[in-house]
Amino acid sequence: MGDGWGLLFELLVALSAALVFGVLFEKLKQSAVVGYLLAGILVGPSVAGLVKSGQTITQLAEIGVALLLFTIGLEFSWRRLLKMGRLALVGGTLQVLVTLGIAFVVSLGFRLDWKTGLVIGAAVSLSSTAVILRILSDQSDVDSVHGKATIGVLLTQDVLVVPLVLMVTFLGTGSGEKGVLATLGETAAKATIFAIVLGLTASLLLPRILSIRTMARNRELPILVAISSCIGATWAAHAAGLSPALGAFMAGILLADTRFSEQMRADVLPFKTLFLTLFFASIGMLADAKWIFQNWPQVLTVATLIVVGKSILTFCCIRSFMPSVIGALAASLMLAQVGEFSFVLSRIALENGLMEQELMQLLLSSSILTLLVTPYLVKLGPRWARRIAKYLVPARRLASQEIESHRAAGLKGHVILVGYGDSGQAAARELADADGVQVFVLEIDDRLVGLACEHGHKAQLGDASQASILDHVRIGDACAIIVAVPDINQCRLILSQARAIAPHVPLVARARYALHRDELDMGGASVVIDEETTTGIHLGRAALKLRKGEVLLVGDESTGYDTR
Repeated sequence: MGDGWGLLFELLVALSAALVFGVLFEKLKQSAVVGYLLAGILVGPSVAGLVKSGQTITQLAEIGVALLLFTIGLEFSWRRLLKMGRLALVGGTLQVLVTLGIAFVVSLGFRLDWKTGLVIGAAVSLSSTAVILRILSDQSDVDSVHGKATIGVLLTQDVLVVPLVLMVTFLGTGSGEKGVLATLGETAAKATIFAIVLGLTASLLLPRILSIRTMARNRELPILVAISSCIGATWAAHAAGLSPALGAFMAGILLADTRFSEQMRADVLPFKTLFLTLFFASIGMLADAKWIFQNWPQVLTVATLIVVGKSILTFCCIRSFMPSVIGALAASLMLAQVGEFSFVLSRIALENGLMEQELMQLLLSSSILTLLVTPYLVKLGPRWARRIAKYLVPARRLASQEIESHRAAGLKGHVILVGYGDSGQAAARELADADGVQVFVLEIDDRLVGLACEHGHKAQLGDASQASILDHVRIGDACAIIVAVPDINQCRLILSQARAIAPHVPLVARARYALHRDELDMGGASVVIDEETTTGIHLGRAALKLRKGEVLLVGDESTGYDTR
């Protein structure tokens, strides 16, 4: 019991410090992730000592890494990666291999062991998906030329995390060449069996569970399915002697091509945020503040070499795949830091004796410093890239490249229709009669998602009260949002979320009763259509027509409600 309360206190301290520093760094226009890292340093053993060992928090943080890889796997599909083309597949892979190779050679120049050199190269080659995506999203820069290029490379890096983790693990076995090959073969066999079992579960069992109508009525149940899938795959991989992160990633990939992927990603998002906060705080606890203060010149030098060197190498690797020099330069600057999975690799190396404590401190401290400058690299990257490009490319050719590289992409000017019951279907039919209006349906009932697709609309299974779902359907570029769900509480949540994310987009809401009209109006709806008033108007018009002797047919639209 005492240990349990001690753990609770350490969690309280870690999360409270992360909250305070996260808020502080957001106010300073920095990334909250950097605040989490510094919070870990301050409450950890090297400074305040409020969290002494951090072992349990580290284990919880590993669950956060698994959840991150699970969500990345859900976003990763072979079709999506192939759609990104050679920039992601070839350019991203080339960037990792070239950066790893150069860092390896530099490490050998400092007379480090070749295994240590490979670990350093692997760690330096990866960038921060968590930090970059957050800032790009905040700036609405995800669909820019440099944003797409950056995300493409990050996606490839995330895929390559798994073989890099396996490589570092094998290097730490201490076995000879035959031992490593035997271990590799055994791991490959286990991974194959694991993938087959997981694939059968993901393709046969989970879709049937999620298609049960009860799942659509109770939002808690799909969340439990998502969390159980992730944690179950993570535990199964660990039990089979595989990397837990590998199990979570494979589970995400296998579910990525199902229509439930986006909703499952949104469902695990709050849990991922919690555990990832613990992950970054636990990394900060590994850092020694006194050591950093005593060795700040080396830390600053290594961090500068990483940012400058990685920017140059990344530009050389992706330039030939991009029509715009400015876009390639901006993306290269954004990818110049050391990412969160580098800490995972470094910790594995430390535990397996591949890296000394002092070298670990140098790499860790330098990595934190590169993360500290990342918000500036992402925000100012395009401006700096434009200035640098003027010295590399003639002005006329530069202008031509800019015009060629900017293309409209994705959804734009569409109507988001939330709810595809009888009211939603009627609204969709009305919109279909208007030329050039694209309807995108959001539904939590899988059966209705299929029905919307049959009717020729784009549709996705998702809970529109979650910000990530609305972001995914590009709410900021929509021309209007129709909320046709019958539940007043759900409708209010959706309106609140939509108004917060895209205040400029008109919102049309449905109310079952007139008494809810004012509530939804105050909740942010531009127009509220309540069923009681609408029905009364229809009844009155129908009675007047019958009084005049007119014959009304079922579904006669002449009795329709005039919103003017």
